[in-house]
Amino acid sequence: MDKTEIIKSEAEELLKKMINSCELNVEAENDVYHIVIKTEEEASTVIGRHGETIRAIQKILEVILYKKIGEPVSLLVNVNDYREKQKERLEGIADSMAQKVLDEKREMPLRSLSSYERKMIHEYIASKYPDLTSYSVGEGRDRQLMIAPKGEEKEKTESSEKDE
Repeated sequence: MDKTEIIKSEAEELLKKMINSCELNVEAENDVYHIVIKTEEEASTVIGRHGETIRAIQKILEVILYKKIGEPVSLLVNVNDYREKQKERLEGIADSMAQKVLDEKREMPLRSLSSYERKMIHEYIASKYPDLTSYSVGEGRDRQLMIAPKGEEKEKTESSEKDE
């Protein structure tokens, strides 16, 4: 069995324990395996509140596959185009906040984001707003993303470097 088939088999086994039916495809792109799940009525079960379950499924599968294959496997789990919708939503939030920062010429925080969401917004701000910068401050649940005019960001400490 090749890696793609192993990933598909393990993902199907895990999902069978959670939902009754789904369509599942696995595609490799730039050393990341995209697990695309389509399900009619049970998407919210797989996605979870604020995407918590989908992130947990991804982590669990990474651990299972590491044990089975013997090397790290990068995954991205997507359910009914959740990731695309999430990206559009985050870009809207970033655009809105970036405009406020430009208008008021001061840094502003974005709170309650996951590390994945902070990373997406960092990348979006860097690519779309050359006059702005973004960085993260705080620890754990209190971590927040700051958007600031370039040259105005506060002195960064080790705990406030960009999310990876």
